[in-house]
Amino acid sequence: MWRKVSFSNGFRRLYTAIKQRLPMADKMGRFEHVKHLMITLNILLCLSGLLLLILAFALMFHPTEIRHIVSLNTVIFFGTVYVVILSIVLLILGTLGIIAAYRETRTLLFLFFMLILAAFVVEFVAGICAFIFRFQLTKDHFDDDMVNYYSGNNVTSSYSASANSIMISFECCGVGGPKDFLRTLEFVIFNPQHEVPDACCKRMKPTPDGAIVNLEKCISGDVNFINNQGCFELIVNKVEVFLHGIGALNILILIIELCVMITAIWLYQRA
Repeated sequence: MWRKVSFSNGFRRLYTAIKQRLPMADKMGRFEHVKHLMITLNILLCLSGLLLLILAFALMFHPTEIRHIVSLNTVIFFGTVYVVILSIVLLILGTLGIIAAYRETRTLLFLFFMLILAAFVVEFVAGICAFIFRFQLTKDHFDDDMVNYYSGNNVTSSYSASANSIMISFECCGVGGPKDFLRTLEFVIFNPQHEVPDACCKRMKPTPDGAIVNLEKCISGDVNFINNQGCFELIVNKVEVFLHGIGALNILILIIELCVMITAIWLYQRA
């Protein structure tokens, strides 16, 4: 009888101990799952930052003269610089997030949360600004810049040099066509005998050192010796591929950052 009671008491104590440990084990299991999720999300954040950097460099150092479009438009220029800085920040934050999750340190988790929150706010505001200033990527805006800043073969003007490189490389003329230069004040003043700049003339090969077919007839306005198509229609689709890619990736990064913030604050409260 004594053995039966002793066995019953021992089984009851074992059951009680297991019952008490199960919630703790379940809690630790959830903690590990969220920890691994946060590490995975931060790896995705690093990869997104790296891809963003590749897209920005691909636009800035494109093998064709499309790279000059960055210097022609202020919004694209500052947008590209912003993307480069953002991608570097994401690589740093992603690495910090992996370390914070792995070490399970409350100080690091809180620091990471505050930094990723600041980055999220900056990116969200930048996205709104990009939406507001999207009109500066229209044909009319490029046309206004051409009219106001283009001066012909003036090598001291970075705008003119970039525009000439684009027109020669893509065998195009002006934003909408050769008639753009009739309204370009500086070009008309400095080149009163020219209907179009030399960059609009047809060449043996589309390079700056390519021989012009007939310079005199070209600058006098003979359409047979001028590249009559506007540049905007030729390059806008190529540039939009990069811009849309960067925009879509930025939205994905915002979603990842939101998920990372949730996991970081969850781990912080339970670390």
